[in-house]
Amino acid sequence: MTEILTSVTLADVARAAGVSKMTVSNVINNKPGMTEKTRARVQRAIRGTGYVVNPVARALAGKSSNMIGVLTPRLNWPFVSEILHGASVTAEAAGLNLAIFTTASNVTLERERAGLLRTLADGVLLVIPSEDEHAILGDALPVVTLGAQGKRTVQVDNHAGGRLAAQHLIDLGHRRIAHIAGQHSQLRDASEREEGFFAGLRGAGLNLPAEYLEEGEFSEEGGERAARRLLTLAERPTAIFAANDRSAIGALRAAQALGVRVPHDLSILGFDDIHAARVTDPPLTTIRQPLEEMGETAARLLIDLIRGSQPAESHIRFPATLIVRGSTAPPGTQVRPLLNVASTEEVRVSP
Repeated sequence: MTEILTSVTLADVARAAGVSKMTVSNVINNKPGMTEKTRARVQRAIRGTGYVVNPVARALAGKSSNMIGVLTPRLNWPFVSEILHGASVTAEAAGLNLAIFTTASNVTLERERAGLLRTLADGVLLVIPSEDEHAILGDALPVVTLGAQGKRTVQVDNHAGGRLAAQHLIDLGHRRIAHIAGQHSQLRDASEREEGFFAGLRGAGLNLPAEYLEEGEFSEEGGERAARRLLTLAERPTAIFAANDRSAIGALRAAQALGVRVPHDLSILGFDDIHAARVTDPPLTTIRQPLEEMGETAARLLIDLIRGSQPAESHIRFPATLIVRGSTAPPGTQVRPLLNVASTEEVRVSP
């Protein structure tokens, strides 16, 4: 047998339960035909002996490893942790484990870790991957992407979210609106948000001057650098839409350092609705992605594929939702007391 992780063997479990090794294997693999009494006896023996199934050995033997692999650039991105929390809850309920690998967007690491997962995992969740990761994994096993690119995807309606951001700022009376973009050269999600934002501006007869577009790298540091450049222009914007909350928080930090009052002198709007967006000063207006729900949905879709079911939908898109907090207001609005700006108003946009 290939299922041994500790010094306790399958034979030890069989002796303790008074059954054959094949019966123990069938119980471990959830094979049909076992009585509940036999299953309970084997499970008691497993607990009593401390036997642990080795998923690596199972995978090498061509069996299910009961493992879902995750490839993601980094774990310190807040939206990644929220997505993975949702995915882990679903996986655990189905009796599966998550094996998480970070790639730092490094092609060498992507190839190495994708190769491991092809051998060890039953399926893979790609969380905001590069284009290369799809090519690396190929069709060797089921794959679901949290993001805009891939054969099977779970994502928010990025284009509608970008339009909603533009419309909110325009409705407040802003006309000098800047954008701190994401990594649109690498990630289609960022491109879709930007395209939706531009469409919203065009719908109101507005254009984005070249100097009002900055790259924020989806990071606080990038957002802060971009906002500093925007806020030192001769004619600075009165509003900034950042492609994610982390870059919006960086922009808020830059405004505070430069003595630019938010929202009196400058409105800032983000995208994601991570937890930190609710505790900034002022709290951040943002476009919400239902991150945990997206993780749960992606995991369910992948589990169905692993178990041989063909999903009714291959591309699942969640609606974008505007969450209005204290970081946006009409130009020149007096700063409101913090006590009054923490309340939120939700406006749901259909995908």
